[in-house]
Amino acid sequence: ESMIEQPVPTRAEVSDLQNAIFDGSDAVMLSGEAASGRFPAESVMAEASAALEAESVRDLLKPQMFEGCHPNEANKPRELDDSKRKTKVVASLGPASWSEAMIPKMILAGTDIFRLNCSHRRGGDFERVYPLIRKVARELGKKVDVLGDLQGPKFRVAELAGDAVPLVDGEVMEFGLCKDNNDNIRPGRITMQPTVEQKALIKACKPGVTLLIEDGLMAVKVIEKVSDAELRVQVERGGKLKARKGVNVPECEIDCAALTAKDIEDAEYLLTLDPPCEYICVSFAQKGQDLQELIDIMDRLNIPQNKRPKICPKIEKPQAYSNLEGIIAKSQALMVARGDLGVELGLNRVPFAQKLCIQRAKQAGLFVITATQMVESMIENPVPTRAEVSDLANAVWDGTDAVMLSGEAASGKFPVEAVMAEASAVREAETVKHRVRQGCPHVLVGGGSIPLRPPKVLNCGMALKRQEIDHSKRKTKVVASLGPASWSEEMLPKMIMAGTDIFRLNCSHRRGGDFERVYPLIRRLSKELGRKVEVLGDLQGPKFRVAELQGDPVPLIEGDVFEFGICKDDNDHIRPGRITMKSTIEQRALVKAAKVGIELLIEDGLMKVQVVEKLSDMELKVKVVQGGKLKARKGVNVPDV
Repeated sequence: ESMIEQPVPTRAEVSDLQNAIFDGSDAVMLSGEAASGRFPAESVMAEASAALEAESVRDLLKPQMFEGCHPNEANKPRELDDSKRKTKVVASLGPASWSEAMIPKMILAGTDIFRLNCSHRRGGDFERVYPLIRKVARELGKKVDVLGDLQGPKFRVAELAGDAVPLVDGEVMEFGLCKDNNDNIRPGRITMQPTVEQKALIKACKPGVTLLIEDGLMAVKVIEKVSDAELRVQVERGGKLKARKGVNVPECEIDCAALTAKDIEDAEYLLTLDPPCEYICVSFAQKGQDLQELIDIMDRLNIPQNKRPKICPKIEKPQAYSNLEGIIAKSQALMVARGDLGVELGLNRVPFAQKLCIQRAKQAGLFVITATQMVESMIENPVPTRAEVSDLANAVWDGTDAVMLSGEAASGKFPVEAVMAEASAVREAETVKHRVRQGCPHVLVGGGSIPLRPPKVLNCGMALKRQEIDHSKRKTKVVASLGPASWSEEMLPKMIMAGTDIFRLNCSHRRGGDFERVYPLIRRLSKELGRKVEVLGDLQGPKFRVAELQGDPVPLIEGDVFEFGICKDDNDHIRPGRITMKSTIEQRALVKAAKVGIELLIEDGLMKVQVVEKLSDMELKVKVVQGGKLKARKGVNVPDV
């Protein structure tokens, strides 16, 4: 869904797609992403690549559904009692959520652990927020833990000398440490500030190593090591380079301390809190020694054993998988940090790596947190996507103890709703966990590589297997819905070459001769390209929508009572106090079927009204349960009818 607007998928979307393939799906489908999005060909390539990688490890995982499961079990009543929930919700605090007014709302919504991100520790915010969390939790009678997250080494390019610098594929550039304060990024030269960590990064690079810039949107490969401070690189994936963008080097174990000077100062602050925080995260842990640095600080400060926070390494470097046993030996918790891990390992390798990491950590008795882009869409929207809910559920079924909110809670528009969404999704997943097998078999201790083939004997080193790139091996089909973004004579061959196996013609949008033009074009182009491409015609079926607006969008305010009925004439439009639907056979049947107590969901559940009185087979009185701004022709769903 995110690829309607963005050129790459989120971690949750890749997880959802691959888990569908692990479940046995034969095909995965693109809707708006391909029909009307900005990146239709890229969406096809993303689905095809993720599917191919999932197929390469599918035989190593166990089928999750037990024999004898009945499809009707999907209609079990939804679990609404949050007091039974065992999976914890971790909410990152920030400007959207750390005010005195918001903290109690976040706790009552279901937050179990607040994350204090030391990357943003400044101006006395932590000093104000920490005692506030403790006070509010005590007043509400809730147990709320606190996790302090140390920033860790940061690798970023320097400032710009002028405008953003275009990186052109094939171009050779200098890449080195700033020689002075004026050695900024310019055409032909990329620089980094000479911090301890960044000196170590440049020193670790060798010819053939790839440096990823801005979460992998750009990539350069080292072609010559001039010195321990200077490289020559060739652009492999271009773009516009801006100031202070992040740099990742997946192939290098960087020989520098895990804790920077800032981390040491932040750790000392966290360790002297009273009462103590429950967890401290060490970012970019690569080996057990990285955690020893934090233990040494605890020893130096004479922190009693019973007041020491649980050490929680963040697994976000490929090297951590090679050294996971040493990391586990010095930890009491562990975080699968899918942000940087997705950059360094590659998005499509993360879901399998996540399963291995969770399974091995649980075998060792650690508390496991799964983090990053779990409900990313809720930074802007009040409800999660289907992929995000699926990702949360699969994390629970994999064995995670907690799921985390990052920007959704710290800076998003709907922090409280994001907590409630995660809490609801994981509680529902828990209710059927006994009906779902854990997909990942027992993971052996040790990181030695063994062949990727049955019998199902796994170890964490398997997370570092090479990504599968031979698309001739892919069996899972990619279905792409056609629309204005993709059905032109120019775009169709690009969609086919990107990996589309089946084109979907959505009959909801059959008008103006488009299908008559597109169908023969598909057949002709697939023949010319020597590709087998099938076509799926999708009948619209009954549609339930509210009518037109009389004027501006109508605010629905929780608790308000509205009329809800079939249009009495052509002028009976939606207006304050009244919601209408056109008088079609299907919509008359919907209103007739509605009974007192039934909920009607509007615009994919963004708004919700409940029937409080049935006036006739054409007229209802409803109360707004979940408000919003009602626009024309938005969909209506009635799950209980």
